[in-house]
Amino acid sequence: MALARLHLKPLADGEKIHFTDIIGMGRGRTFWVMASTATGYKAFFDDHNVVQDGTNSVYNTVDAAISACTAGRGDVVYVTEGHTETVTATSIAHDVAGVTVIGLGSGQNRPTFTYGAAAATITISGANGGWVNCRFVANFLDVASAFTLGAAKGFTLQGNEFTETSSTLNFLSIVTTGATDNDADDLVVRDNLWIGLNTTPLAFISILAAESGLLAEDNSCFLDATSGGEFITLAAKIISAARIRRNNHIVVGATGTTTGIFLTGSGTTSKGVVHDNFCSSLDTTTELMFTAGTGLDYFRNEYTGVADKSGYIVPVIDSSA
Repeated sequence: MALARLHLKPLADGEKIHFTDIIGMGRGRTFWVMASTATGYKAFFDDHNVVQDGTNSVYNTVDAAISACTAGRGDVVYVTEGHTETVTATSIAHDVAGVTVIGLGSGQNRPTFTYGAAAATITISGANGGWVNCRFVANFLDVASAFTLGAAKGFTLQGNEFTETSSTLNFLSIVTTGATDNDADDLVVRDNLWIGLNTTPLAFISILAAESGLLAEDNSCFLDATSGGEFITLAAKIISAARIRRNNHIVVGATGTTTGIFLTGSGTTSKGVVHDNFCSSLDTTTELMFTAGTGLDYFRNEYTGVADKSGYIVPVIDSSA
């Protein structure tokens, strides 16, 4: 029965164990998601379903699997290759703490979640959870945010892809926090891809309250935005112990931008380090990668507004003796 829960595959010569192969080997329980109409469902159910405390381990939707989890146990939900779901405003509530949702497969065979309404979103209210290796597709005008965080400290979004059906079937933001200070502390956004087709989106990460411990690293955004489309917006909110590093942010942009193309905010006492980020846009006048005066520290960030030219370091390198 334990093998059915862990379901480790044999390794080919030279193949390495991926972290998704062993993440379910802690004390938490392993759950599976596969549509009942999928080819081979009966055999999959018979092979993988384990009844424990009266609860199955195979479900047809992510929300049903999350609801079967136990808070704080470290449960893992594996979503099978090729699985599809339509996201509404209420269809997926990640409301159990300590649950990680992992998509199986690679490329376009990863689980795909399609947003068909402006208010469609995956709500996160369970702390210390995460989503890994899935595809998310906007199929409605100005979908407000792919993920909306409530009281969800320690949430991780890693290795996912966000795409849009057209310039008018689009996301505005990918991750949006709630408005209560410190509810989204220790947010991790790592190694995600956003390919945006709309000309006036909002930010990849929208911070709407004071937060501590933000880690945003190794993400890539390729946006057709001529206004907006920042990597991260802070408004007047303060972040502390932030690490924003090694991100690529490519936007169409516009000449004479007066707010930060990569990061913008009006607060002056944030603390954190922003380093080794690359950014480009059409702006060759102000070339403002970051709004000045936020309190953050910057090292080795590069910007270019000219095609086929390497970027230069911004803000200007300190020349103090």
